Amino acid sequence: MEIEDLKKIPITSLLSHLGHEPAYKIKGMTQWMYHSPLREDKTPSFSVSTQKNLWNDLGSGIGGNVIDLAIALNGNCTFHKAATWLEEQYRSFASDSFTENLKSRRQSFFNPQRPSESDFKDVRVEDLSHKALLSYLLNRGIPIEIGRLYCHEVHYCVYQKEYFGICFQNIVGGLEIRNAFFKGCYGEKAPSIIPISKDKHTSSCCVFEGFMDFLTYIYLKQKGGSALVVSESCDCIVLNSTSIVHKAVPFIQVYDHSYCYLDNDASGKKAFETIEYSMPGKAVLMSELYAGYNDLNDFLLGKAVRK
Repeated sequence: MEIEDLKKIPITSLLSHLGHEPAYKIKGMTQWMYHSPLREDKTPSFSVSTQKNLWNDLGSGIGGNVIDLAIALNGNCTFHKAATWLEEQYRSFASDSFTENLKSRRQSFFNPQRPSESDFKDVRVEDLSHKALLSYLLNRGIPIEIGRLYCHEVHYCVYQKEYFGICFQNIVGGLEIRNAFFKGCYGEKAPSIIPISKDKHTSSCCVFEGFMDFLTYIYLKQKGGSALVVSESCDCIVLNSTSIVHKAVPFIQVYDHSYCYLDNDASGKKAFETIEYSMPGKAVLMSELYAGYNDLNDFLLGKAVRK
C-alpha cells in the first residue's frame, strides 16, 4: 500500500481490531475517548478524532496519524516496520465478513462492573499471543518472552459480551486477569507462589503485591546491574492483593528472610507490618529503594508519583 493509503486507515478500526474500544464519545460523536493503548491509565485520556483521523495521548503529550500510532504501538520502531505491520493489520480486518462480525459483536476490554465468578462464561485459557495483550505488556516495560513464560491469555464472556486479558494463576487455581482496562480475578482470590525448585524452597523469598511487579523483578534480574535485585536466589510470592496478605503469611513464614517489594502507599505499609509481625527481624522493606514511585513497575517505567 502507498503511504497516503495507509494514512487513510481508520484509527478507530485499528484500535478495535487490537481489542480497544472507546469509553465514550464527545463533540457530536466525532471525538472518541479511550483508555490509552500505550500505557495504563485509570481515566480515559486517549483521544481520537474520527473526522481528521488523528490521535492524541493526553497523558504523555504525543499524537499524530495512524502511522505514528503504529510506530508507538510497536515500541517506537522504524517507519518501515510500522508501515509493514499496519498493512498486515489492515488486511486482517478489511474484509467484509470481518467488518460485519465486528459490528455485531464489538469485543471490548472494559467490564461495566466487577463480575462474580458465576458471571464468567465460556472461560478459555491459552498461550499468550494476542497482539493487544503483548502490546500491553510492552507498554508496562515487560519483555514478551517473560510474559509468555509466567502468564497466559484468557478469553471469557460476561453479561453476553466477550472479553480477554492476560492471566496469572494463583495457588488455588484462580486467575488474576489484567489488561489496559480491567483488573480482576476469576475464581478464588489467593496468593501465587513461584518456586525456583519443585523439590525444596530457598532460604529467602521475595514478596510482591501484584504480578506485574513480579514480572518487573524478573526482568530487572535478567537484565542485571540493578541495586533493587537481591543477590541470593529467592522463591517469589505474589500477594495478588494486600487485602489477603493473611493468606500469604503462612507461606512466607517458612523462609529465613522475606524481601518485600510492596507499594509505597498505606496498604503496602500495612501489609508489610503484617508480614513483619509474623517474622520479627526477618522481613526487609525493599520499597524504600524505589521511594518516589508507587510500585516497582512504575519505577521501571520512570513514572514518579506526582506531588
